[in-house]
Amino acid sequence: MLKFRLLKYLRIVVSLFVLAGFLAGFSSLAVWCGEAAKGEFLPSFLRALTRFSIVSLVLFAVVAASALLAGRFYCSFCCPLGVMQDIFARLGRLVSFNRFRYKLQPNLKRTRCLVLLIAVLLALGGWIVPLGLLDPYSLFGRNAAGVGQALFIEGNNSLYGRVDSVVPLEPRPEVPLLPAALAGGLLLAVLGAAAYRGRIFCNTLCPVGAVLGLLARRAFFPLGLDPDKCMRCGQCVKVCKAGCIDVRNRRLDTERCGACMNCGAVCRFGAIRFGRRPEKEVPPEEPKQEVDRGRRAFLAAAGISAALALPAGRLIRHSASSGKAAGGVPPVMPPGAGSRDEFLRRCTGCGLCIANCTGHTLKPAFLEYGLAGMGQPVLSFEVGKCEFECRNCSNLCPTGALKKLTADEKHHCRIGEVRYYRERCVVVTDGTSCGACAEHCPTGALQMVPYRDHLTIPQVVEELCIGCGCCQYICPVSGAEGKAVMVHGVAEQTRAADPHRVLEKTETEQPETEEFPF
Repeated sequence: MLKFRLLKYLRIVVSLFVLAGFLAGFSSLAVWCGEAAKGEFLPSFLRALTRFSIVSLVLFAVVAASALLAGRFYCSFCCPLGVMQDIFARLGRLVSFNRFRYKLQPNLKRTRCLVLLIAVLLALGGWIVPLGLLDPYSLFGRNAAGVGQALFIEGNNSLYGRVDSVVPLEPRPEVPLLPAALAGGLLLAVLGAAAYRGRIFCNTLCPVGAVLGLLARRAFFPLGLDPDKCMRCGQCVKVCKAGCIDVRNRRLDTERCGACMNCGAVCRFGAIRFGRRPEKEVPPEEPKQEVDRGRRAFLAAAGISAALALPAGRLIRHSASSGKAAGGVPPVMPPGAGSRDEFLRRCTGCGLCIANCTGHTLKPAFLEYGLAGMGQPVLSFEVGKCEFECRNCSNLCPTGALKKLTADEKHHCRIGEVRYYRERCVVVTDGTSCGACAEHCPTGALQMVPYRDHLTIPQVVEELCIGCGCCQYICPVSGAEGKAVMVHGVAEQTRAADPHRVLEKTETEQPETEEFPF
């Protein structure tokens, strides 16, 4: 009993530390905390596949091995959404909302496996959004980077002027309503279910819980119930958030057990222990049925899902080619995304890059990528720009959807291409001098050339443009049609030319004139 109490307190300390670290990482207070996301179950698996990362493969193997060794310790110790469920479950008990309501729940194994199968097949077909919504880390991140960070900034700024140590924070781009409502509604449902009856989500819809449960079912040293010591007092059932303890038959379902240690901490007879059920114990016989209709229904549903999910995923993925941002402009992906097709297949939309964007220009997509990319990061140059020296998004991406870039690769990564609309420029419409776009361009892709009346207008050097959006963000033009310089996204990111060579060649070809500003 003492051993389990110590393990329970250790679990509480570690899980709260994990939750605090992720909250700090998603609030951009401690960017380094975001590195821990690469050790989460699904992100580490995807990163190991997409970027062939040995570190991610080792982290994934450690989590899988821990489940195969002793059960689902990951769910109680390392999952931020699991910690939030535990907190709400505790709050529910404190307000008597679910006092003494924990009881044995049916093992919905077929439901878990069917949800896992559909989500994986859709992801393989190219639509990863459902898997990203059900993945506990990504669901936590979508809300922490969206509504959560917006509330944090508002709360911080409301204290500015009242508390001396508070520094005002710049507001982030507006979160699209539909993706925020979808992720927020699902999170509220998960937390509400936890407050009512524990970890219902973990043993019903969570794909990570389904995979770890299959491994934990064959664990070598799982938590178990000793039938010789169990007195059927039912104290363990009252604190089991997974609803996996069958006192009548003296059994503990390791497939659903989240290893929270609550049962061992309250058992006065030492019936909870690590290790397999004794071989001499014969489980009670179940009534025989001539036809297992439930199994037939599951196999039929699995077959239909396999036949429809892959084509549906591919069909939805192809809708990304029709996605447009505001004003009909193709969307701009974060640096390191590579091709749009691969980016949409790999990004779960956790929002870690959005939360830590120093230019405040990343936001969750609505239909910019089509239905296939709802909630995934897209750049919006109306509220910021992609900072030339910043590499937070590519460095922090836990799934490998964004390739980690060096400083030189970031400086030459072409994430978009600028278009100059001469008829909108204030030099042409108002006859006033400007040049703000060329002044703020970090690569020299915009050069000022003579216009008339001693005025100059921008000229685009296409091979130098990296699509960082500095020009669009600073352009003073406002109107329904858009700004005079607009950055259009590219289907595949490439490397821009070296500014020194291109500009030297341009200067030698440029005829001398008194009106040229340089």
